[in-house]
Amino acid sequence: MKIKIFNNQYLFLLCLFIFSFLIKSAVFYFYLGNNNNYWQVDSNTYHKIAQGLVINKSFSVDDNPNFYRLPGYPLFLASGYKIFGIDTKNVLWLQILLASFIPILIYFLALIIMPGNLLLARMASIYSAIHIGLTLYSGFFMSESLFIFLLLIFSILFFKNKHLFSAGVFLGLAGLVRPIGHYLIFFVIIILFFKNKNIKISLIKSLFLILGFIITVSPWLIRNYNLQGQVFLHSLPGGLFLNFAAARSVMIEKDLTYDRAKKYLTREIDINAQDFKEKYNRSPNEIEYCNLQMDLALQYFKKYPLITIKNFLLDIFRTSFSLYSAEILYLENNRASIDYFSQKRTIKEMIYRYVNPKTDKIGVQLLILFEILLFILILLGVFGGFILAILGFFVSKFEYIKNIYICFLPIILLFLVIGLAGGYSRMRLPAESFLIILSFIFYTYIYNIFYKHKIV
Repeated sequence: MKIKIFNNQYLFLLCLFIFSFLIKSAVFYFYLGNNNNYWQVDSNTYHKIAQGLVINKSFSVDDNPNFYRLPGYPLFLASGYKIFGIDTKNVLWLQILLASFIPILIYFLALIIMPGNLLLARMASIYSAIHIGLTLYSGFFMSESLFIFLLLIFSILFFKNKHLFSAGVFLGLAGLVRPIGHYLIFFVIIILFFKNKNIKISLIKSLFLILGFIITVSPWLIRNYNLQGQVFLHSLPGGLFLNFAAARSVMIEKDLTYDRAKKYLTREIDINAQDFKEKYNRSPNEIEYCNLQMDLALQYFKKYPLITIKNFLLDIFRTSFSLYSAEILYLENNRASIDYFSQKRTIKEMIYRYVNPKTDKIGVQLLILFEILLFILILLGVFGGFILAILGFFVSKFEYIKNIYICFLPIILLFLVIGLAGGYSRMRLPAESFLIILSFIFYTYIYNIFYKHKIV
């Protein structure tokens, strides 16, 4: 017996897009668009760079070349400013429109991973349309939606095992929005060799992938080299690891507050910068200063290895299990800061923050509860699928699930680990598409066992 959920695939995709767009539009129109709720900590820099691109035709802030941010998102915003004028709120309607295609991309990725399983594609895509993180960040002045959009196009091309040059181009574009493409390309090349048993074919496809990636990112790398004398993507890592990771090691070892630990390291980096100036008769440029920060951070990682490992594991835990509705909780508490890195803040207290949120608004409490239940649903599905993947090493009928997990898990783990210096839920957001598909692979398998129908 065949179960026909929708007679027309195009009708389903149209309804899916409209459904996704209406949800994201409603959240933005009635909430995020009010009181500048869409404005986040990184928003101002993105706005200034995009403004500079429109007015001065240069990637700069206050007439100074900017190396701290990648060009992808500011270019996207600048394109929106050309349409809407320099309006930080209305430009986000373009982002919401773009983000509304994400469930459709997840639909096609699911079909490529498991051809013919329309139930999986439909369940995963519908779930992604109501996903709280994907919905919220579509209306935040942040780069996540654009990055995920490009990452999913890359994933579709890559797992289709065709058009590898185009896949490399989209990975390069994604890497110019969020600095992860140069890490991800190593993982996907390994996956490519796993998927293609013929080494010669794998080498050729890898070369096409790498070529597409390099051609895409080269103009940015050349620009940075011409201005700073080094090949690099951006100057963020040094300050990030120094202030968000090394500072916490100093905080714990010297029993300081987090702010005092940062000031302690600031004095040290100022001394190192002065030594550089005396040695070379000039102040370090931006990338050289970034390298000084990174070197100092590495010194403290080596000096306090156990503390560093403990902090990194805690960051991975936070990235893996923090809720996206924490952003709403933050806004509802008038953006009141919390001592995020306090030594006294235990894992139990982190969890209790969501179980018993500090808000009197029933709507926010219900939203957090809703997200917790959906998150548990995904985690149970991923875990159930993982058990089937393990069985795939011994039982041939589960081998296809094992292969999917082998391909997806490295990508997921990369996004969980990449947030070592801090640990925030938004670092996990690009992995959600893959987690959703893995989860519903398990649920569709269970469905087929109980109903014993062929899904078409």
